[in-house]
Amino acid sequence: MRQEIKLVFAWAVLCLAARPAAAAIPDWVRQAADQTLPSYSTETNAVVLLDATEITILSADEHIEHYRRAVKILRQEGRQEAHVGVTFRGQDKVLSVHAWGRDSAGHEYELKDKDFLERNSFTEVLYSDIRRRAASIPGAGPGSILAFEYEVRRHTWVNQLQWFLQEDVPVRATTYSAQFPAGWEYRDSWSGVPLAKAIENGGHVEWTVRDLPAIEHEPMMPHILSLSARMDITYFVPGNPGFVPASWDGLGKWYSALANGRRTITPEIADKTHQLLAGKTSFDDKLRTLASFVQGEVRYVAIEIGIGGHQPHYAADIFRARYGDCKDKVTLLSTMLQEAGIRSYYVLIDTDRGFVKPSLPSSLSNHAILAVELPDDAKNQAYHSVVTLKNGKRYLLFDPTNPYLPVGWMAGYLQDSYALLVTDDGGELVHTPILPPEQNTLLRNGHFVLDSSGALSGEIVEERSGDRASSERGALLHVDQQNRTQHWERRLSGSLQDFTLQNVSVEQLEDFQKNLLLTYHFVAPQYGQARGPLMLVRPRVLGIMSFDIDRKPRHNPVEFDDVTRETDTYEIEVPADYVVDDVPEPVKLDLGFASYQSKIEVQGKKIRYWREYLLRQPALPPDHIADLRKLEGIIGGDENSAVVLKKVTP
Repeated sequence: MRQEIKLVFAWAVLCLAARPAAAAIPDWVRQAADQTLPSYSTETNAVVLLDATEITILSADEHIEHYRRAVKILRQEGRQEAHVGVTFRGQDKVLSVHAWGRDSAGHEYELKDKDFLERNSFTEVLYSDIRRRAASIPGAGPGSILAFEYEVRRHTWVNQLQWFLQEDVPVRATTYSAQFPAGWEYRDSWSGVPLAKAIENGGHVEWTVRDLPAIEHEPMMPHILSLSARMDITYFVPGNPGFVPASWDGLGKWYSALANGRRTITPEIADKTHQLLAGKTSFDDKLRTLASFVQGEVRYVAIEIGIGGHQPHYAADIFRARYGDCKDKVTLLSTMLQEAGIRSYYVLIDTDRGFVKPSLPSSLSNHAILAVELPDDAKNQAYHSVVTLKNGKRYLLFDPTNPYLPVGWMAGYLQDSYALLVTDDGGELVHTPILPPEQNTLLRNGHFVLDSSGALSGEIVEERSGDRASSERGALLHVDQQNRTQHWERRLSGSLQDFTLQNVSVEQLEDFQKNLLLTYHFVAPQYGQARGPLMLVRPRVLGIMSFDIDRKPRHNPVEFDDVTRETDTYEIEVPADYVVDDVPEPVKLDLGFASYQSKIEVQGKKIRYWREYLLRQPALPPDHIADLRKLEGIIGGDENSAVVLKKVTP
């Protein structure tokens, strides 16, 4: 379901070439088009005139969704609004789909059911029953009106509905309504906007919100779904004693029931577990051994059909096939840990930080990881991704889907987020920790010789840990030497204009428990820039820590990939016929969420440059933008500073 919503917001569809046809544009489109609009910024691409969803609940697991949308294009860039489509699963049935267009000259167009092309929606999974019927409305351009309507009979797996109110363009009016059977009840939860008053008429309930601002695209902003105002509806079937999905505990009960029996041990799994753990007695050895097996020997392959988007496969099937998606890998690892006497639980999380809202218990999370119960005497300092539940028990969070991060680490995009830990008797929402920056490092040490012509030659030894090691391993492990060389050359080209990469050596590439080591040897023939008797030399040889933040007023939070500690230490031997004439001043800035410092020392004929960048928070509210721009300016200025050498007269 989460993927379906992402598709709707992305409008990433296959466009069709449709021929103009005689159109009978319906009255609801004309009424939406005839309204008087407020003034919008000259940079506004389009405005949503109407966005209306009507849900008719048929039973506990089925409803009809009727959707209408009308948009006015204001700028040429708004033509993407012409790409429309409806997403559905295998058990759903598209009852109707229709689209209309009216260009700025008044010509009208119509697309009917036969004009929509059906395709599979995802390429990152082996098979999914999620489909999409899509088309492109003709006549799109500034001043045109585009409208889209569909009706789908949907099968549901959990009694929840979601309404995302905002988009990347302003929304003039958005409406959501639901028709419940007699005696049914509902509960609405909100995030991002004040609670809209529900208008009730018997079993029919309707909410309307007007004049919602656009979520403007900004560099380094969170995903639009994490920022959008949102309402969730949970509805209750009379006489149904099952779980209550309106709470995190209720959702935990639902998922626990869904996964019940999936982690059943089999003789084959038990034998393999004991074989792997032969001679291993400590908790840490057992955990790391079994985690490495699932990470390395179980391929990530997703097959999601119907409830399979939520429900894991049986451990026996995963073990036999040696593949599965995130929840499958969690299932097999949890089963093997159980055989080793280690308790563990499912954790439902989202890969977009901020999507999971504590006030909105929801089954929409798109990823599963594992919570491993830590024994009381577990004091291993390598366990950084630890959470403590209300009962005082500690759990180590671990993602077996990531093949390169060892036990104790957690990817940056999963940190500082919310997740549902599914316990034996329910569930508890936990806040994932921010790992220390020292656990995600990129440390460079370089030694170089500069000659009188300005040519620089030498080597850099690079040590990576955490995400910095994981991303590099992902880029190197499964490609040939030619692609590896191209990868390294692209990296060096970001810092060096002209160079020859002579050699690169890699150590501990497949030992994920250790830091990754790379050594570069290269020559940059025109590194030093001669200016008469002077030569300008940039002491920051390799590495870019600066980032792009525009100067416009900021509306959205700023999000980094992860927290980190990065250092560069470079020594450059000056030519015999030159002396150091001038060096930049030291730099030191600490803003709390991040710090940066650098200094240059002259030791005889050597220039020694050192700097450190420390990012302590992965996300910042928009009111920190002034400090962030200050930091970016300091880093950018330091990265481009130069040491001045002066030629010595014989």
